[in-house]
Amino acid sequence: MLEFLETMHPGWFALLALAENILLVGVGALLGYVALRLPGARRLTPDPGPVSGLELALVAGTTVLNAAVTVAGWWLWKAGVIVLTTDLGLGTLAELVVLVMVMDVLMYAGHATVHLRVLFPWVHRLHHVFADARPITLFALHPFEAIGFGAMWLVVLAVHPFSIGALAAYTALNLIFGILGHLGVEPLPQRVRGNVVFRWIATPTMHVGHHAEPRWNLGFYTTIWDRLFHTLEPGYDLRRTAPVPEPYRLTT
Repeated sequence: MLEFLETMHPGWFALLALAENILLVGVGALLGYVALRLPGARRLTPDPGPVSGLELALVAGTTVLNAAVTVAGWWLWKAGVIVLTTDLGLGTLAELVVLVMVMDVLMYAGHATVHLRVLFPWVHRLHHVFADARPITLFALHPFEAIGFGAMWLVVLAVHPFSIGALAAYTALNLIFGILGHLGVEPLPQRVRGNVVFRWIATPTMHVGHHAEPRWNLGFYTTIWDRLFHTLEPGYDLRRTAPVPEPYRLTT
């Protein structure tokens, strides 16, 4: 497979990258559709209603830019800047943990940066237009944000060799966390989200709370950095462990 990808014509690889990213958006929308219909899933924000033209345009733009990042990563891999391995086993699991933790702190830092008063109106406010989120809202980003996340991802891959298995697993986890955080519902039952493990692992409620009140809950995969830097919603743990989470009152 790696030999086949290495010898592909750039044009064909660009089409493959675009198809892959369109598929990811489709899979994300499907996962969201299923999660919204899980027994006991409770809506924490109002139903968002019909998809707007702006949201569709942003999703389309992000999809194209993500494909461009994929092509850039392909070029860097062919040039030897990014090194991929085919190792499997416990090493792959360790690499996945490293990827999640490194990207978690970098994404927290990037997210906190675009929430600075000087940047928020020009960049990140566009994402927060959709306070009552839906699954595809994950991809409704300002172009600078899509490029910034992609560049961050490529830098991490260039710093250290990672296995293809770890990359695939991280991509799946990132999609799952992103979709669940943009549902506007809490699909996890109380016995799950009330577990002490979810004190540290982000629940869907956490990012829903960020869309409801943007100054809180800046993390993505964990609550570590929000707890450390005091940006966790003050009532988050009570809301997370409640048998029936209270709906949010949206602010824009």
